[in-house]
Amino acid sequence: MNDNMSYWKEVWERKGNSYAISLEEFDGYEDTCANVKEIADYITKELCITENDTILEVACGAGGLAQYLKYKKYVGVDYSNSLVKKHIEILKNSVLCGEANDLIFKDKSFDYVICFGAFHYFPSHEYSNQAISEFKRIAKKGIFIGDLPLTSHRDTHLLYKKEDFSDWKITDGCYNPCRFNISLKL
Repeated sequence: MNDNMSYWKEVWERKGNSYAISLEEFDGYEDTCANVKEIADYITKELCITENDTILEVACGAGGLAQYLKYKKYVGVDYSNSLVKKHIEILKNSVLCGEANDLIFKDKSFDYVICFGAFHYFPSHEYSNQAISEFKRIAKKGIFIGDLPLTSHRDTHLLYKKEDFSDWKITDGCYNPCRFNISLKL
């Protein structure tokens, strides 16, 4: 694991062990203008998700987004043990600890895979590509990846280019004009 991945894992483990007062704070949105409910609504509308669909949320954290995702079956995955524990404790969802690039699920086991606000914490573009391959393997109907940064105020954030996602639908970021979202209907 490279130094960038170790750094971010430590940050998120600390977050999960903190005394945050909201799920958004546990998940790192306290210093942003993000409206997490609006983001959840946007993803639902963008993919045309219905309440009977099954959802895998990768990098689910303590459940900031999950608290607004009410579907037939929701499963979350995050690499932070402390955030997984917090998510289960607060929301009682089915959540597992794991890496985005090596998911344990069978092929086509969820209707949709979503991942919001995590790709800039990944250690490399190779890791990102492996994660996308996993999402494609697992999703039956579609994938949403949100909050990909074009630029950042932190040199520890992994940056992306829209032209690298020519096969995907590209939309503006949900709350930050220096970020974008991608979605793919399968």
